[in-house]
Amino acid sequence: MQQQIIEEVKQLISQNIDLGGNDISAFGADDAIFGDSGMCLDSLDAVELIVLIQKKYGILIENMQQGREVFKTLGTLADYIEKNRTK
Repeated sequence: MQQQIIEEVKQLISQNIDLGGNDISAFGADDAIFGDSGMCLDSLDAVELIVLIQKKYGILIENMQQGREVFKTLGTLADYIEKNRTK
């Protein structure tokens, strides 16, 4: 199930967030979402991603500390979605 959610999240990102030409198709569970070592998303992308996750899965991430842990890697995000999704 985690791999399916990772693929869904990558599709959400590629369809809705400007990646500056970066190809994220090869990214997996252990890859960072933010920063130069990962998909290179920034804080503005984080806000957009939070809204996309809320719309698709019915999940509300309410504080920065929680968000830092949830959005650490694609795997941590997929795990969080799997445990908390309402849609």
